Amino acid sequence: MSERGTSCCRTEEDRISFLPDDLLCQILSHVPTKTGVMTSVLSTRWRTIWLSIPILDLHTDDFPNFTALASFISRFLDGSSCLHKLKLAFGSGRPIRDISNEFMRLAFNFTGIIGDISSNPAYLMTQWINNAVTRKVQHVDILYPTKDILARWIVGMMKMPLSIYTCETLVSLKLCNVSLADSENFSLPRLKIMRLVGNVYTNDAFLEKLISSCPVLEELVVRNRDTEYNFRVLQVCSKSLKSLVVDLDGRENVFKDFRVVVIDAPGLNNLRLKDNQFTIYVISNLGSSAKVDIDVSFNLKRSVVRSAVRMRSLYTMLVRGMTTSSSKRSVMRSFFTMLSSVRDMTISQTTLEGVCLNLKHKPEPQFSYLIRLHVILYNSDLGKLPNILECCPNLKSLVLELSNLKKEELLFSSSSSVPVCLRSSLEYVEIKTPMSGAVAEIELVKYFLENSTVLKKFKMCLRCGRKNEESKILMERLRLSRCSPSCEVVVQLEELREETSLKL
Repeated sequence: MSERGTSCCRTEEDRISFLPDDLLCQILSHVPTKTGVMTSVLSTRWRTIWLSIPILDLHTDDFPNFTALASFISRFLDGSSCLHKLKLAFGSGRPIRDISNEFMRLAFNFTGIIGDISSNPAYLMTQWINNAVTRKVQHVDILYPTKDILARWIVGMMKMPLSIYTCETLVSLKLCNVSLADSENFSLPRLKIMRLVGNVYTNDAFLEKLISSCPVLEELVVRNRDTEYNFRVLQVCSKSLKSLVVDLDGRENVFKDFRVVVIDAPGLNNLRLKDNQFTIYVISNLGSSAKVDIDVSFNLKRSVVRSAVRMRSLYTMLVRGMTTSSSKRSVMRSFFTMLSSVRDMTISQTTLEGVCLNLKHKPEPQFSYLIRLHVILYNSDLGKLPNILECCPNLKSLVLELSNLKKEELLFSSSSSVPVCLRSSLEYVEIKTPMSGAVAEIELVKYFLENSTVLKKFKMCLRCGRKNEESKILMERLRLSRCSPSCEVVVQLEELREETSLKL
């Protein structure tokens, strides 16, 4: 290779080093801090670039021990005047074991001599977060492990510093498996995203105060599973909130008493509720444009009245107003009534059992504004599909997922009336579960194609491609069955991963 060619190659290889520091820092801000540090060995030009990155993103398992972790963080913060993001993920390696050993030493130090407080993990964590707050941090993400008893004990010992509740620059706060101490002062004027997962809360009022201190909050996730520290009352009142996830799913019988979740957020666009325990929901001012995803089991095995006696006044007030007969039906009816104005809904098979239970009683729940419905059905509930659709007179889009379908069982009686939506509004039907052409599946397809007068598109997934004889029968049924002359049938072949469109 000529000398000129060699020179060009060298220039190309090192071209990135000629970029300005600001641009290099921006590039490195998209990778973990560990990766950024590794660039320091490239050349003298790169030796200190990583120290100028306004992001500290670390995993404790990347360090040989807690001392090395603490030294690194201290060095980084000492050389940084501005910090945009602090992310610390505590794994199960040597550093977290060092922390537990230090706490054990302090716990069993009967001499009363604590020693150098600067080596105390709880003290250092408080200092790190306080330093981040003074450096106008915008994003804080702290994750602790909870896979063993010692780790859970550490969570209880290492509480978040109070300064985190009054950080004026904070935009995003994500806390997982941490312990949150109560405070008299809460003010997060710029916080837009808050995710609270598996945390330990001092009391029910804490969460209410924390949420209400965020005037521009747009996204909130509250997820607590399988923990004795779960709250009994959760109140979410926010005019700015656009997305809310409440996930209280966990082992049955973890909670001795029922819970109450109060939601008042008129600006919600997305609401997801997941809960297999006994929870009473009070939802008000839910706009029709909200998209809801419901997976609630209404586990009411415990005695409501007996539990209410032990609860504080809010519990008692809500239970008296909503569940005077302590019945599943009254609680579920109130719940579905609160959702009656939504236009887009996803319902799990567990929640649908509650809908089917209410279908036996008058008046039936009505979803007059519902346009899009995504539902997961057990085989035992599929025969009630016409009744469910009758509750949605203006439905335009239906997506079905089938669970435990008995292939040879007839689903509908010949006397079943055709729901209003099939005759006037339903334009799109999709069956996501792969079908093979069994009797029950053919009947389901036939039901929609022969009764939907304004259907524009019917989509399904066919198992085993065209080689299966039952699949061929189903394909022939698709050609013969029709009610809407303009309906397009889209068949996705599962094995071939291709689609075939049939114009009926």
